[in-house]
Amino acid sequence: MSDHVSADGSPLALYLAIPAGDGPTIVHDAVPAGASILELGSGPGRMTRVLIALGHRVTAVDDAEEMLAHVTGADTVCADVLELDLGRRFDVVLAASQLVNHPTPEDRRRVLDVCRRHVHDHGDVLVERYPPGWLAEVEHVTNRIGPVSVELQIVERRGDVVVGRTTYELAGRTWTQEYETADIDDERLAAEAPAAGLRLVEHLTDDGRWIRLRPVAAPS
Repeated sequence: MSDHVSADGSPLALYLAIPAGDGPTIVHDAVPAGASILELGSGPGRMTRVLIALGHRVTAVDDAEEMLAHVTGADTVCADVLELDLGRRFDVVLAASQLVNHPTPEDRRRVLDVCRRHVHDHGDVLVERYPPGWLAEVEHVTNRIGPVSVELQIVERRGDVVVGRTTYELAGRTWTQEYETADIDDERLAAEAPAAGLRLVEHLTDDGRWIRLRPVAAPS
């Protein structure tokens, strides 16, 4: 089992074990067949592999070569997502794993800027976030994702910023990540996205966890 842990605290062994879940199906159902997809923060490719199997052309971006070494069937780019500028555009930009829940408006703007920079004018930006309002209510959650046991505890609340601590257990090993995040509801996103040239179009899931953004000039 790999001992590599990325700079943000993501253990490679853990993300190799966690299944892709419903994310790839949600994305596939929301975009054209065979769409070109830029996946931001792909990790070792748990979503990437499924999207490729569903017929999409994927470019996977992560800041760890150790993660990208496990991505197969996709073009890979090792880079800081917040600094990305590939000089080309895609049918779809995928910002999963709560990238948009950055605690500072400046970093959220950088995420959205990267999305707009890389999406065609009539393309889609698909975003996964925490369900709006969930962070305001949650205190302690335990869950199981495939073979991985997950325990989330809220450590501190500072205004609209939440400090969380998540402990993962897999095959007798444990990892703990502590992080800051913020609740990004429709109102906040509608206020911040236009500065990056994007607008909220619709929810893709009933709980608002997955949403579609489009360039401001694009039709609904």
